[in-house]
Amino acid sequence: MALLENVHPADPDSVDEDLIQLVRVEQLDMALRLAPLSIGLVTLGLIFLSWLFWAPGKELYLSALAFSAVVLAAVSLTYCKRWRERRRPDGLASGEVLKIRAVAFLYGVIIGSISPMIYLEGDDRVRLLIAAAVAGAIGNCITISFMPALAITYIVPVVSQSFVTLAATGEIFSIYVAVLEVFYALFMSFLTLFLSALVHKRVAAQVNLEREQALTNLLLNDFEESANDWLWETDDDMRLRHVSDRLSQVAAREKRLLKNMPITELFTPEGEDGAEAFARLCEAVAARRAFRDVLLPVSIEGERRWWLVSGKPIVVGNSRFSGYRGVGADITIKKQAEDRLSFLVHHDALTSLPNRVCFQQRLSKAAVDLYAKGAPFAALCLDLDEFKSVNDTLGHGAGDKLLQGVAQRLTKLLGPKAVVARLAGDEYAVLLSGAQACDREKLTTTCAAIVAELGVPFPINDALVNIGVSIGVAVAPQDGVQELMRRADLALYQAKRTGKNAYRFYQADMDEEIIARRAIGADLQVALERGDFLLYFQPLVNAATKKIQGFEALVRWNHPERGFVSPGEFIPIAEEIGAISSLGEWVIEEACRVAATWPAPVPVAVNISPIQFRHSDLPQIVADALERHGLPPHRLELELTESAFLESTPATQKILHRLAELGVRLSLDDFGTGYSSLSYLRRIAFHKIKIDQSFVHNLPDDERDMSIVRAIVDIATTMGVATIAEGVETEDQSRALLAQGCHQLQGYLFSRPVPADQVPAMLATASQNKQVSVAA
Repeated sequence: MALLENVHPADPDSVDEDLIQLVRVEQLDMALRLAPLSIGLVTLGLIFLSWLFWAPGKELYLSALAFSAVVLAAVSLTYCKRWRERRRPDGLASGEVLKIRAVAFLYGVIIGSISPMIYLEGDDRVRLLIAAAVAGAIGNCITISFMPALAITYIVPVVSQSFVTLAATGEIFSIYVAVLEVFYALFMSFLTLFLSALVHKRVAAQVNLEREQALTNLLLNDFEESANDWLWETDDDMRLRHVSDRLSQVAAREKRLLKNMPITELFTPEGEDGAEAFARLCEAVAARRAFRDVLLPVSIEGERRWWLVSGKPIVVGNSRFSGYRGVGADITIKKQAEDRLSFLVHHDALTSLPNRVCFQQRLSKAAVDLYAKGAPFAALCLDLDEFKSVNDTLGHGAGDKLLQGVAQRLTKLLGPKAVVARLAGDEYAVLLSGAQACDREKLTTTCAAIVAELGVPFPINDALVNIGVSIGVAVAPQDGVQELMRRADLALYQAKRTGKNAYRFYQADMDEEIIARRAIGADLQVALERGDFLLYFQPLVNAATKKIQGFEALVRWNHPERGFVSPGEFIPIAEEIGAISSLGEWVIEEACRVAATWPAPVPVAVNISPIQFRHSDLPQIVADALERHGLPPHRLELELTESAFLESTPATQKILHRLAELGVRLSLDDFGTGYSSLSYLRRIAFHKIKIDQSFVHNLPDDERDMSIVRAIVDIATTMGVATIAEGVETEDQSRALLAQGCHQLQGYLFSRPVPADQVPAMLATASQNKQVSVAA
């Protein structure tokens, strides 16, 4: 029975007292186990002595001696029997200890009484026999030596009676025997104390051991009940020997089925991704080596789980292998979280496509394969056309669905061998290798298929959304390897510049062009600070009377080294580098300043970039310029392209409302070339519609252009809006436009753009000839 069955180590104040009680119980138990033999010998010895020394006059004493021995034996043996049959107590009651000591004392008294009752009257042989009997009785205390107090209680009456009796004879021999009995008794007493100390140490060690085992079992039980980890143990045949409740739970099998199961069967992985780890585990087991943190995918009731297993061999006696012992953990949730995190690191959360980081890794691997195997590959940069308008008009939710739809179509179209990635926003990239990238004709077919596929309307939120895509293509190794993406991006830029919804392959001159554009961009920033820009003005004339009715302000850049740079060249660059708003603000400021000095109160028209319209406080800029130079608002006309307010957002409506409150005039520029819609004319109070020069150039010979001009004029007239045609270079064009009802004309037929200092003279001359009119 465990010594610590009722010891509570969590209560430190009770541990010492409990230990003392356990030692007493253990000492008594050992004494009582030897007591029956000792009691039997003593009883037989006393009966034998009673028979041996039976003589007249001694009958009463010897009868009492024998009777007392039998009674004490019966009492003692009965107690010993009950002790063995009952549950071992936690401690000894003081009353019980006194009773046991009383019995020991009585034994000492009756044994010690032999000396005074028989020794004095006997001869030398009798005395020798009595002395030997007393010595044997003293040695008999060895059976109760585990309890010093009990042994001493027994020895003292035996030795004291014998010593007094021997000393009373006055004989030197008897005195020597008495002294020897005392020495013998002292030796036995010290031996008793020594054995008692040994028992105490053994019990204390056993208590501590059981205490540690109890604590260990407690911790292990708590560990297996509350933790995800579980313990496992095998025999030398690598069959499960210890099956914990936790192991049974995670393996979804009953303990009896797991018992004796080969460990290789339990750890057999599911799928090829665990084959290498399992082979490593089997190799370690075969070599009897420890293994640690082996990650294994296993199938539990059809579900894929992940186990992390560690183990070490059990060696008995430093030589004999007896199995393995280890710990396992079900880390499925952690593994899934790590896999999800790894996926998010390398993939786009919205479309689940590879992201820029992953695409660069795949691109690097393709480069390695190119050097190692000579396998070419191609990179495609894709940019969706008019995606922003979808975002702004239908909301970001619709934009997200559109991006997902694009990803699905690209993945389905290009197949599993192509790497389709979303880099950012509406930018995608495609990596093609093998046969898809070897042939330019195949690449052309692929690009055309992408353009056609993404040109099919996307059903989003009960509406059909139309977008396009521009593609730039670069092929390794002919277009380089390290700069492949940059060159594909250059080709994409060219595709967008040449009309969008198209694809372009990289060409060497694209690098030269981009270098030149970067140089222009750098110079443009300096030119803004240095004031290198100029305003030229081109007159707007009445279509019927040819009188000047206003001027359009046109910005010019007089580069110190390149001379005059075309607006068609530097305006797009200014928009790209974010300088268009500053440039546009300067144009408004300068146009108002110059117009305020003219001798005739004719209006001045200023072109507004869509970027400036959306990303600057245009109404405040206009109001400040008008106030600063004292120009009446109705003399300033702002020409807006359709793309500036393609999305009818609250911000757009607010800007238009504030401009209308200022009293400036609004003109719709390049009508018919973009996303012409009658809804613009219905929503926005334009004062004029400008017909693009692309419709004027072939007049009057091109019937289609004539029909378009007629339709624009009819729409504008019906809505009470004036029309102006730009790019008029011949009298035939002038007459044709007038015949269609156009109100104003602008072009080289009447005047080229002139510097600001020539406008006053032009107005003065026209005024003298009555060729100036302020009527629009």
